[in-house]
Amino acid sequence: MTARPDDPFGLRSLSSERLRTKRGAKWQGIPGPLAAWVADMDFPTAPVIRDRLSEVLARSELGYPVWARSPNWSPASQAFVARMSERFSWEPSPARIFELNDVIQGVRVVIHHLSRPGDGVVLHTPAYHPFLDTIVDMDRRLVAVPAPYDYDELDRHLAANPARVWILCHPQNPTGHVFERIELERIAEIAARHDLVVISDEIHADLVHAPHEHVPFERLGRDVSARTVTVTSASKAFNLAGLRWAVMHMGSDEMVAAIASLPDHYLGAANIMAVEATHAAWTEGASWLAAVMAVLDENRHVLTEVLRARLPAIRYTPPEATYLAWLDCRELGFGDDPARTFMQRGVRLSSGPEFGDDGRGFVRLNLATSPSVLAEIVAAMATPVDVTA
Repeated sequence: MTARPDDPFGLRSLSSERLRTKRGAKWQGIPGPLAAWVADMDFPTAPVIRDRLSEVLARSELGYPVWARSPNWSPASQAFVARMSERFSWEPSPARIFELNDVIQGVRVVIHHLSRPGDGVVLHTPAYHPFLDTIVDMDRRLVAVPAPYDYDELDRHLAANPARVWILCHPQNPTGHVFERIELERIAEIAARHDLVVISDEIHADLVHAPHEHVPFERLGRDVSARTVTVTSASKAFNLAGLRWAVMHMGSDEMVAAIASLPDHYLGAANIMAVEATHAAWTEGASWLAAVMAVLDENRHVLTEVLRARLPAIRYTPPEATYLAWLDCRELGFGDDPARTFMQRGVRLSSGPEFGDDGRGFVRLNLATSPSVLAEIVAAMATPVDVTA
């Protein structure tokens, strides 16, 4: 595909026909319907990432890597420290960094070491379903904070029903909510009063739309950082989920001690291609990311217009962050799981009930595609199936 001058990265030139040839889970998990479900971009990979991986292959450097300080201090970790400082005015401590396979691994490691079966885990709902699955699988107790978030009610609840951990999906998935500083300070206050460890998942931090601003939770101060573990990755903003790399910053001394007690290789080792891709993304990928954000910004507002024209019963507020649209379909009368009806119409969306009870009657739609494919998706969603045909 030849890039257009007004579309140098090919972000606006995608077609559903071409996307159907992609071999990943998004388009081939259930071949046939238009894919707007899993949080996986349709966009071509950033050229700086393609070039970096090609260099590694050209040099046949797929053996054991030699990294400057230790296995926990690859070029990707170095780029993480620099990026947090330059982009978010937060100074992570290199001594408190550990590399992971993915963010969910980090969440589970913290819950395993800093809580016990039966302990409460606070979570804003509706929630990214692997968080809900983690709480169930690890025999913890969900303490839900349903939208719109009532922190006074949560404070009262925790006084009578103690919890141990707070999973803070920041920015929030699936709603796209950005936690502004004043709200983060309220969360920190409650966490301190009830002695909660906060796991701050900041994987969507690079995908915040202006005028909103991402504030790292640990940036709130030393006392806040001391009870926080931050987990993040370049995988969402740069579409690198298949390469499997994430980073964990342990502000919590308790978590540092827990990790220090583990045998070598207990948590695995970083993938060299993932490290190189992440380093390229975080050090050279700014122009590609800016172009992506421009398309996402356009798509989140265009969706308002096309829904108003084709499916006016759907209630939708453009997300403040992420490339995920949370659609309230309850007025359509499609039941608890409208994704089933839309699947019959040829569009695969994320099922609202997967995100918890608060997701009944909702679907999540992926905006990370070209404007033309987005229009095709909504057109199909609005076209009833002729059952007599």
